Amino acid sequence: MSDRIYEAFLRQQFEDGVALADSSDVLDLTTLDGQPPCRYIANFDGGKGLVRDQRGQIVEFEKFTVGIWFPEDYLRRVSIPQVLTYLGPHREPWHPNIRPPFLCAHIEPGTLLVDLLYACYEIWTWNLFATGDEGLNHAASQWSRKQDRSRFPIDRRPLKRRSIDLRGKEVP
Repeated sequence: MSDRIYEAFLRQQFEDGVALADSSDVLDLTTLDGQPPCRYIANFDGGKGLVRDQRGQIVEFEKFTVGIWFPEDYLRRVSIPQVLTYLGPHREPWHPNIRPPFLCAHIEPGTLLVDLLYACYEIWTWNLFATGDEGLNHAASQWSRKQDRSRFPIDRRPLKRRSIDLRGKEVP
């Protein structure tokens, strides 16, 4: 690798991504290649999202997988379909920002891996959605506008486990 800045960026993303996965009950992060890696598989197991089942019903589903790739020019330009890919496992995820294999999130050049992971989780759990336009999934956009807002988010659990200080104080 000849670009030292890109390489340092990738090393930091790896460290921060592993730290987030280690502190999450939902996220499992796998690297695919290289040292430092530029490709990841993010498995979110346990965070509830929505899918359209075989009967056409919108139901909760607790698993989704996203591919993340940092191409060599990622610090200068971004092509969202290159960076984020919905991998499954369900064939019909139900969200305005997902139409397999595409997943749409706001990404600027150099957006951190941790920020991408949070964005994917927020989209999947319906903590983050907008229906001002029709998005990638027009039917999901239209459906969501007809829903009672109290239905969202589907899952309120945080991606990162909260740390709790359970030290006691001695009472005189």
